[in-house]
Amino acid sequence: MAMAMMAMRRAVALGARHIPAAAASSFRVVSLRHMSADAGAAMEKIRAAGLLRTQGLIAGQWVDAYDGKTIEVQNPATGEVLANVSCMGSRETSDAIASAHSTFYSWSKLTASERSKALRKWYDLIISHKEELALLMTLEQGKPMKEALGEVNYGASFIEYFAEEAKRIYGDIIPPTLSDRRLLVLKQPVGVVGAITPWNFPLAMITRKVGPALACGCTVVVKPSEFTPLTALAAADLALQAGIPAGALNVVMGNAAEIGDALLQSTQVRKITFTGSTAVGKKLMAGSANTVKKVSLELGGNAPCIVFDDADIDVAVKGSDIGARRYLRKVCKSIHPGCSEFEGW
Repeated sequence: MAMAMMAMRRAVALGARHIPAAAASSFRVVSLRHMSADAGAAMEKIRAAGLLRTQGLIAGQWVDAYDGKTIEVQNPATGEVLANVSCMGSRETSDAIASAHSTFYSWSKLTASERSKALRKWYDLIISHKEELALLMTLEQGKPMKEALGEVNYGASFIEYFAEEAKRIYGDIIPPTLSDRRLLVLKQPVGVVGAITPWNFPLAMITRKVGPALACGCTVVVKPSEFTPLTALAAADLALQAGIPAGALNVVMGNAAEIGDALLQSTQVRKITFTGSTAVGKKLMAGSANTVKKVSLELGGNAPCIVFDDADIDVAVKGSDIGARRYLRKVCKSIHPGCSEFEGW
């Protein structure tokens, strides 16, 4: 019960000022000792599968932070430390960008069919390790195992889709205004993409951004949430096993401000994609203006629902309840209240 109360207090600090009493009373009293034992067994299974990575990924190499600093990744259900991961900053990010920029020239020159084969293998590996990935996600993020398994399938589907869609990126022939001219439209990859993802969907938010980027020939530097980096690192490990070349996918985590500034200031990063708070999205948009980067933003959201007059009310109520409960679970997750990444959620 003490853990439940702590989660509720942190939820209030995050902005959930009015949590219904019915929701508060739904917390179950669970033996923390039993939960700890289950978590230990799950970690052993993940470790045995070779999917427990704690270092960043730069140029195909697993590397520590250059200053040796680490950050703790905690199990939100028990507060236990699952792992200590590298706490990276601007220098590591700059090297990751340089690696992605160098690899871009070879990766983008491959045919769409060749890139598709590597992505398809990545999809197959994610599906074959879906139980371990779901366990890891539940341990570091807190969502139920059933929902975690659903996210693995959901996240993998982006890789599957874009592995096929990459082969169908067609150009256009435009009717000319002069008879001696021919107008052609060729679609080309933009370059290095900086992808910043939140804690609530630690796999799907990465695959949804990385899948299309790699498919069309871009290379990527991913900055996952410092609260849920283990799932991102495991997914990146599977990408390497699938044959995604060193440098095409890089992962840095730790000091969010330094990593973000390095991505924004680099002239080699040509696009920023971000899912998270509106406040942070505004800063990323403003910071991208100096180097005229392309920007894709998915911001805010409190599970709003609009019910029209002709709706089936019973179905609408059921759907609204599912959305509200999912949002409440996210808000009540025990995270550090001072993290600016979650302002406005």
